[in-house]
Amino acid sequence: MEGKMQRMFFMRRLLIVLFSLFFCVGTWAEDVIVMPEYPGGEKALQKFLEENLVYPTAARKMELSGEVVVEFTVERGGAISGVNVIKGLSTELDQEALRVVRSMSRWKPGTKNGVPVRVKMTLPINFKLRKVEGFRDESKETTLKKARNPFTKNRNKKSPKKEFVNK
Repeated sequence: MEGKMQRMFFMRRLLIVLFSLFFCVGTWAEDVIVMPEYPGGEKALQKFLEENLVYPTAARKMELSGEVVVEFTVERGGAISGVNVIKGLSTELDQEALRVVRSMSRWKPGTKNGVPVRVKMTLPINFKLRKVEGFRDESKETTLKKARNPFTKNRNKKSPKKEFVNK
């Protein structure tokens, strides 16, 4: 009987040690966090932005360029919500950045220890004016036409004299 009691006492102590180790290890382990990802990764996101951003005409005429920073939340299902501008440039550029972010497809949601969670994200969107060959600025084109017009008098510049010979 005494041997049976010792075995039960030993088993009880062993169980207590194992349970305490299990709970301690659970609190020591760090959380595994995976950030949300656009389908296809960062290159696919850049391609989406390049294909869908439309430079507003008013901003193009004013030659505005720079960075608009947009904040949004990736929900547990990957949907985008709570889209707003943190750092803006102009009303037109801000509205365009908001439009494009709202039109993004569902993201792969972020997880914490394998469980999907809501994650707040920020996305900088760059607006840069690029000079395209063959693109003519209408305002400059009209001034060039006026300068070339032979019927307008340009008194400050000497125009070459043309000689006509009748034969």
